[in-house]
Amino acid sequence: MGSPITPEKIKGVLSSFLVKTEPQKSNLDRVTKPGGDRNVQNNTSAAQNILSPKSHTAILRSHKSFLERLDTFSAMTWFGKPAELSPLICARYGWENIETDMLQCAGCKTILSGKLPQKTDVEAYNKALEKVKENLVASHDRFCVLGTFPCPEEFCHVQVDDVASLSASFIERVTAIAKIQDHLPCLNDAFLENLGYDEGQAGAYCKRNLVPDKDISPAAVTLAFTGWTCFSKEVLMCSMCRRKIGLWNYTSPTGSTCDLGEISSEEAEDHGYEDSEPKVKRRKFASSPKKAALDPIEEHRHWCPWIQQFCISTKSLSSATLFQSSSPPQPALSRSIPVFIAALKSIAPGLMDNNTGLAAGMKKSPMTEGLRCFRRALNTWSSPKTRSELGSSQQAQQIPTTT
Repeated sequence: MGSPITPEKIKGVLSSFLVKTEPQKSNLDRVTKPGGDRNVQNNTSAAQNILSPKSHTAILRSHKSFLERLDTFSAMTWFGKPAELSPLICARYGWENIETDMLQCAGCKTILSGKLPQKTDVEAYNKALEKVKENLVASHDRFCVLGTFPCPEEFCHVQVDDVASLSASFIERVTAIAKIQDHLPCLNDAFLENLGYDEGQAGAYCKRNLVPDKDISPAAVTLAFTGWTCFSKEVLMCSMCRRKIGLWNYTSPTGSTCDLGEISSEEAEDHGYEDSEPKVKRRKFASSPKKAALDPIEEHRHWCPWIQQFCISTKSLSSATLFQSSSPPQPALSRSIPVFIAALKSIAPGLMDNNTGLAAGMKKSPMTEGLRCFRRALNTWSSPKTRSELGSSQQAQQIPTTT
């Protein structure tokens, strides 16, 4: 006769169907590299930094991330927008350009449409513009910090008052451009000359005061003063609006040709080139005529901070005149100059004060030309007798007297 069935036997039979599983260890617990606790501690801190909301916010608000978002905007996918929707403002609030008139937040991945109606209907256009401006801040997820704490505003401006930072960034730009100065085209600096800028004096000033240990061409100095830097062997890039200029589009004064094929594969990978893109662009631009000169001002995007106007205050009276005058002092007057000129005056004080280019520009000013026309009109209207008397008196003054 068989043994009786007891609760213990039932538990034993049922327990045979159970599988004992050990608790899974995390990747941090499985670290067995030499160094033991130190490696585990380093990996733990790295994981905490990755998952920390504060570190993630700091990355999104960093200048590097701001520039990466700014690089996503192009004239083909974000065009016809007013200054209120410039790529600088969009990138400051965390938006990057993913498609034509489409934005996406780099943090919360919210998608926003930036399409505006035609300007023919002014009321509808202004209403849509205000809505998009509002959505730049309000469309973020409620846990996204970029809507409440965007990038610092100084990312969108050239810090003219920070002389140390301006000088350091200028030296960095001019040193980078000096590496490709043999391939630089001729510059069309007519606009700069009208403002009193002289390329030769600027090159000498830079050699004497800013970069004395390097032989830098005046063209490289001019490009660096106007905000350009070297992106690759044949590409210049603006430090603010991120516009890129291919030097193969211009004739080089040295006779050297620019070819994207000279860029090494490692350098192309560093700058984000793909294997097929440079070849297509080279074929496209090879058939087009090359430009004779590069205009460092016109090549900036219209919203670039380098070419915006900077207001400066000028006192109408000197301090000595104010103390001598009994009348109350007049308020300070203000005038606007381009930002790159204000930055140049901060980096190189006195460079544009005594330039001969400024005097030449004054001679060509409309007021001077008007005075010349007025003088010619007076000579035309005067009678022949008066002109002969004036001519004889002038000749008498020019004949030296002999004793």
